[in-house]
Amino acid sequence: MSRAAVFRALAEGADLTQVQEQFGLTHNGLQNIFQEVADYYNTLEGGVWTLYCDGASRGNPGPAGAGVVLVDPYGEVARRNLEYLGQTTNNVAEYRSLLLGLKMAQNLGIKKIRLCSDSELLVRQLNGTYRVKNPHLLALWQQARQELAQFETVEITHVPRELNDQADHLANQAIDQERQAR
Repeated sequence: MSRAAVFRALAEGADLTQVQEQFGLTHNGLQNIFQEVADYYNTLEGGVWTLYCDGASRGNPGPAGAGVVLVDPYGEVARRNLEYLGQTTNNVAEYRSLLLGLKMAQNLGIKKIRLCSDSELLVRQLNGTYRVKNPHLLALWQQARQELAQFETVEITHVPRELNDQADHLANQAIDQERQAR
């Protein structure tokens, strides 16, 4: 079933019930297709999307997780993601969360992005205020700069921890889920 075929059937006058039967779609399935198309057109309209990212490490180094929240130009949460990162430092987790979020944004075709992080180190390194002195962060910084260059506009902002609570929660959830899986 292709999305184009669903929309072609609707454009040719089929009603929603006919389309659901023809393509074996539930109400939620049809609703998801419309949501994906709405998200896609939001990206084309050129609004600025906001990416909240956070990394967490328990022990520094210790078990680490990444959490990201992507907010559309209308202020609605469009996507969330989390990833367990294994044993690493907090700063590495911060960069890995950023890279996870940037990939997610690129996969949606987003062109304008505002990055929000509660990591002063990450924000200041990316904005050029701080040099990257740590060799193991340099490769991640370079990768982040390459990924950021793929966007038409980029704004990198430090936010207080309480404004990044959803991403923080996801990063910690990734660690907790890994512990429970053992």
